Amino acid sequence: MLQRDLFISHSSADAGTANDLVADFERHGISCWIAPRDVPLGSGYHREIVNAIAQCRAMLLLFSITANESDHVLREVELAAQGHKPIYPLRLDGVEPAGGLKYMLANMQWVERRALGDRLTATIEQLLRSGAPADQAAPEPSSQPAPAKRNRQISPTIWAAAVAAGIILLGAVWYLVRPPEPASQSSATVTPSRQATPATLPPVSNAPSQLTQTNADKITVASAVPTDLAASSSRFFRECNECPVLAVVPAGRALIGSPNDEPGHNSEEGPQRSVVFRQPFAIGRSEVTFDQWFACIAEGGCRAYRPGDYGWGTGARPVINVSWSDATAYTEWLSRKTGASYRLPSEAEWEYAARGCKVECPSTAFWFGNTITPDQANYDWRYSYEGSPKAQALRQTIAADSGAANPFGLLHTQDNVREWVQDCWNATLAGLPSDGAPRTTGDCSRKVVRGGSWSDEPQDLRTAKRSWSPPDERRAQIGFRVARSLGP
Repeated sequence: MLQRDLFISHSSADAGTANDLVADFERHGISCWIAPRDVPLGSGYHREIVNAIAQCRAMLLLFSITANESDHVLREVELAAQGHKPIYPLRLDGVEPAGGLKYMLANMQWVERRALGDRLTATIEQLLRSGAPADQAAPEPSSQPAPAKRNRQISPTIWAAAVAAGIILLGAVWYLVRPPEPASQSSATVTPSRQATPATLPPVSNAPSQLTQTNADKITVASAVPTDLAASSSRFFRECNECPVLAVVPAGRALIGSPNDEPGHNSEEGPQRSVVFRQPFAIGRSEVTFDQWFACIAEGGCRAYRPGDYGWGTGARPVINVSWSDATAYTEWLSRKTGASYRLPSEAEWEYAARGCKVECPSTAFWFGNTITPDQANYDWRYSYEGSPKAQALRQTIAADSGAANPFGLLHTQDNVREWVQDCWNATLAGLPSDGAPRTTGDCSRKVVRGGSWSDEPQDLRTAKRSWSPPDERRAQIGFRVARSLGP
């Protein structure tokens, strides 16, 4: 039997979808094995399926409500797992895994077929080229500590190393709790996101912020602002040590969406809409980080949910594997903590803030222009946009407080992680409120996601790019930033 690229695991009820996918894959040179097409006349199904799984490079699992109930699908997945074959779960509907598949997929994440759209074939090609399991199928690390090993002798050398480590740790603790030195008057240098150089965030005042009582037009840089932002012409504030730093976005007018001639444009990004923001508002300077999420958990918020980080690290990296519902729970905790009104930004607010222009400026693909390079954003550098250079990609997140800021002072509006916004999904921008309010009508079983991520091609980092996910879906590519209303 010849080796095939993909073994297509599917239930008989999904045969039509499976055959359509196979036809598209094979037009692009991806060889597939699918039953009953590839079962020779007179041969037994079971033997042919076992051989096909052994010979394939990877399995594409079409996961659906009927696949949940199929013993054949379960056995195929078990055989692929036993043979250490990469398994790419592709969900056809909104069903959750159950029964045996729930066990087999417990450490995997899957993607929605509709979310990938016409990028599915390119994504499969990329996975097959890498020869590794899909990012979506990466195991989510446990939040529980590893069990201790018992009955193990500890050598004198290890004891000595432990004592030395303790001394170093004590020194580090003293360094962290010592009184802060006067801040330097020189401004911090911001480097491109490829370097992932974090901005300095010294301790902030614990005094309650007076911003909730002041008029937004009178807000200036408050004492709770990191000193590296104090010299900026933008206005920033933070209302507690654990709170995100917010940038004040001025009132203005924005053209939301992309023009028809923008490379990568699709109908979901139009028609362009003129939106007037009559009042300033505040939005997170960067995405919410793991540290900020853990602070919410420590105070009894965020449903006590601890998202995994895939071993990339937590701290200042953007929190990932959080759903729209999780993100909303964080804003509710932040509102209770500060007494202010925190929320997710609306779709229009997000794009206006991401573009960084308060007058109806000419539309460009990115806030920094119509071209992009690996030094400007964290995306899949192996792909090009309008002739942009390529590079070996990082394939993971970087610190949320790194990189260059847009004219409103925001970081990573194009890249790093996609971001949840308030709005329900609508297939076009027709009907988008002209005052910047979120759309609460349409398909509210899907929520709008904005921005690009570490795993996206550069065309999907364009400021006008729109996508969606179910509100309870958690993915390694999606995080969020908060917004806050301003006023008397």
